Amino acid sequence: MMMTGRLSLEYWLCCCERNNRKTYLIQMKPTTIYITLLISLLAACTPTEKAAYLHIAHTRSNKNIEVLDAVKNLNYSNYDMLWLGGDMAIHTSEDDATMQLMDELFDLDHPNTLWSLGNHDNTDLERVQRFTQRPTYYSHHHNGITFLVLDTQDSLSNIVGKQQVLVNSVLDTIQASSHLVILHHKLIWMLGHPELEEQIPDVTNGGTGATCVQCINPNNFYTDIYHKLVKVKKRGVEVICVGGDIGFKAKEFDYQTKEGIHFLASGIADDTLVNKVLIFQHDLDKQKLIWAFKNIEELN
Repeated sequence: MMMTGRLSLEYWLCCCERNNRKTYLIQMKPTTIYITLLISLLAACTPTEKAAYLHIAHTRSNKNIEVLDAVKNLNYSNYDMLWLGGDMAIHTSEDDATMQLMDELFDLDHPNTLWSLGNHDNTDLERVQRFTQRPTYYSHHHNGITFLVLDTQDSLSNIVGKQQVLVNSVLDTIQASSHLVILHHKLIWMLGHPELEEQIPDVTNGGTGATCVQCINPNNFYTDIYHKLVKVKKRGVEVICVGGDIGFKAKEFDYQTKEGIHFLASGIADDTLVNKVLIFQHDLDKQKLIWAFKNIEELN
């Protein structure tokens, strides 16, 4: 091994801490410490920067101003971001009292609380925007990740008009981000997919239909959006779509297309014993994002 230089010290003490484990190195005189070894040791002592994100959806009960105790008791301060998948209450925006509860739980106007609206959330969109201080669809950037928050209740599951203009502007220009995360309520990518469409009755809460607001309606995901996601992936940006309209039949969903696009979903239901949320761990140094479905009861 070629040594680039060396440093002589009479006494040397290094104490570093990483992941709650301490390492002590003591050298008594006389000693010689090579600079390359010192640099390696100091690098090992540098803590890895990490962040945690929580996706939680379908927290509604059958009565307003009621959610599961497990939802109320969850320590949301453990997470750097909250991704709300929609249907947070039975009629979330019907009155200020329900919205106030949502705000107390999720801090709705915080820049890192991202909410993709469901069919139980959009009774009064002006009230939603007053509490969130945001439109119903938007883009966001945090920790090297670009987010697209979609409103799949707008135009019956179709991404059209100004919302499509926003989506295209992001998909056509994104380059520097490590990931693109698309948050949405309805699992619009199941309809029209050769493998996933037949699974809709066993996975989604609303099923399919032409005009029902809770359903996955015929839409333009594969005609207008998916090919752009593939192009983003080819630029080196990981693409993850996260839906929230499950919980009654399935608690988790994870699928990767042959082009490498990830389709995920999580949701809970108040009349079932096992409910899951989706937790993401982000290694900011390596720009790596991993995820796991966790039983919400085990997090309290």
